Amino acid sequence: METNPEKFAEHGYLVVQSALSESDLAPLIAVVSEVVNTRATALSKEGVISDTYEEMSFECRWHAVLKACGRENEVFGWHTLVFSEALFNLITHPKVLDILESLIGSDIRFNGDFWVRPKLPNEKLTTLPWHQDSAYMPGTENDTHLTVWLPLVDVKLENGPLQFLPGSHKSGLQTYHRVPGEAFAVPVLSPTSSDTDIDTLEMKKGDLLVFNNLVFHRSLVNHSDSIRWSTDFRFSRTGTSLNGLWHEAIACPARERESRQCPTSWQMWRAQWEASPHKDRFL
Repeated sequence: METNPEKFAEHGYLVVQSALSESDLAPLIAVVSEVVNTRATALSKEGVISDTYEEMSFECRWHAVLKACGRENEVFGWHTLVFSEALFNLITHPKVLDILESLIGSDIRFNGDFWVRPKLPNEKLTTLPWHQDSAYMPGTENDTHLTVWLPLVDVKLENGPLQFLPGSHKSGLQTYHRVPGEAFAVPVLSPTSSDTDIDTLEMKKGDLLVFNNLVFHRSLVNHSDSIRWSTDFRFSRTGTSLNGLWHEAIACPARERESRQCPTSWQMWRAQWEASPHKDRFL
C-alpha cells in the first residue's frame, strides 16, 4: 500500500485504493447493523412499524424502516450509537495510521471526532454545500487536521459521492455566513467558477480518503434507492491545539514516534468516554 505525499500536498486530499479489507471493516459494519436491528425491533414493539425488514440488505434496511415510520430526515450522523471497541480498532488500525504517518509523521493523535453517516436517498440534510472543515471547527485553520473518510459501501455517481476542489486548501480559510434554507454556514464567495476543476470521487468499499481541514469539498445528493453508509474521524500531530472543541475530552494518542505503536488501549479510551460530558450529546 503506497501513498503519495506530494499529491496530497498539492491537492489537499488523497484516495488510497484498497487500503482496508472486508475483514477490517466487518466489525464496525456489524455494530451498525446491530444498531439498526435494535432500533427496528423497538419501533416494531411500539407499534410504529409492522415489519422490521430483517431480510433486507445492509444498504437498504434502515431506509425501509425510516420510510415505514415517516422519519426519512431523521439524523445527520450517528455518534453515541456506534461507540464501540470495533470503532476504536478501526480508528487506530495500523493501516490507517501508516497512511497518516506518511503525511504528518509518527506522533499522531486522534482528535476525538467520529461519525457513522447514513446518507439516505434524496435527503437534503446530508447533501452538504461547498465548505472547509475548519469553518465548523473554530480556531483550527492554522494547523493541520486530517479527516479520514471510509465508505462502508461502494460509492458511485448515483449514491452521493464527495467532490473536491484540488489545491483549494492553499488559499486559507474563507469567510462564511448563514443562508436561509441551508443547514450549514456557506462561504460568502463561491469557491467555484466556470473553469474550476472539480474532482468527483467514486470509491470502492475498502478505499480510504484523507483530506486537509482547509480543502473545499461537498457531498452530492444520493439518487439511488439505498443508503450510502460511511464513517469518518479526525487526526492531527500530537501536541496540536484543539482549541476547546467539543470532542477534545475523548482525544487520545494514536501512535507515538518511538514505538510506532498506539499507546492508548480500548479500556483507556472507554474510560475517557464515560467521563466525557458530551457522550450523550448526539445519537
